Amino acid sequence: MRLTLEVPDAANVSATDAQILFAMKLFEAGKLSLGKAAEAAGLSYRTFRELLLRYGIPAVTMTGDDVEWEVKNALKPR
Repeated sequence: MRLTLEVPDAANVSATDAQILFAMKLFEAGKLSLGKAAEAAGLSYRTFRELLLRYGIPAVTMTGDDVEWEVKNALKPR
């Protein structure tokens, strides 16, 4: 999908920055996975992840139940 957005000059944001910020927001809202959001932003997975951290957006989106399951299963003998 192609989206056209008018951003006021006062925002002082480039088209590239707006694309990245939009992708970050879509990831934060749970609309895109980390990989797809990085792709939408035109960035590598690693660069996008680092940018999320710089903006204070958690790159890991696990629930408490997910963490509990991971810990429980990580401690199981193999």
